[in-house]
Amino acid sequence: MSDTSTSRPKVGMYAFRTPDPRRLGAFWAEVMSLPVSEHSTDDLVMLDLDHQVAPITWMFERDDSAGNGPTRTGLDLTHDDEGAWRAIADRAESAGATREGEHENGGVRWIAMTDPDGNAFRVFAPRPS
Repeated sequence: MSDTSTSRPKVGMYAFRTPDPRRLGAFWAEVMSLPVSEHSTDDLVMLDLDHQVAPITWMFERDDSAGNGPTRTGLDLTHDDEGAWRAIADRAESAGATREGEHENGGVRWIAMTDPDGNAFRVFAPRPS
């Protein structure tokens, strides 16, 4: 196998199409503790555009046809601290997420949720050792 470490792609941005970029952007800004770019508009909202907090920008762009079908992409969030992962789910719920259920399989625990547009995401406990 050849070494692909120098040519391996990296995620540069998470992009969401939504009928309401300001609402969905504000939700994810709250959940992920990311700053909203001052260059955001009603049609395009960017989180952490200058990578002040994290290495990846989040983008929410207006698409009035979005949200009319099943979600095709989901995010998995986690925290290394056993006491903190549930707080992420609580913060998401307070910001407008819906808690769909809590699950465990083989010692792996997670909370299934949807954001205000119905996009699925999960909050995982630290992986068992």
